[in-house]
Amino acid sequence: MNTIITHILTRRSVRSFTEEQIRDEDLDLILQAATLAPNGMNQEPWHFTAIQDPKTLRKLEEKVDGTADSFFYHAPTLILVSIEIGNAYEKEDTACAMTNMMQAAHALGLGSVWCNRINHDPKLGVQLSSFGVPEGYKVTGTLAVGYPKGAYPSPRIPKQGTITYIRS
Repeated sequence: MNTIITHILTRRSVRSFTEEQIRDEDLDLILQAATLAPNGMNQEPWHFTAIQDPKTLRKLEEKVDGTADSFFYHAPTLILVSIEIGNAYEKEDTACAMTNMMQAAHALGLGSVWCNRINHDPKLGVQLSSFGVPEGYKVTGTLAVGYPKGAYPSPRIPKQGTITYIRS
């Protein structure tokens, strides 16, 4: 089977990470995959902020949760996807970029999970300039990335009855 198809069929969300930081080369490839994602009218309305500093990650946790609880599962790298405020394709563009990053991470032997706490709070998503989000942008997706702790999650069996074919 084609390597790309294999990666698509075997990628799973990882919610437990080791403390080991990912390699710079791997982060660069993940971010490159994001910037090459499909996007509405090729506007490229996004900005990607990769946070790897533990102190900054703790400050962001406190801002998001108000506690020391980790909304991103203690991953060593957190990527904030932000979009120009008012962009008509923010959900679509974010989903494409996030999918590319998750697939790239998996292909590199890394785990990842899309974390939703920031983008579910419209006020919070625009208050993160001190965390590298440019003014005039809002966070629409957050990706935790790292080395999986323990076994990689097993493939799941898809729900039946979700595909319909209409053929001549």
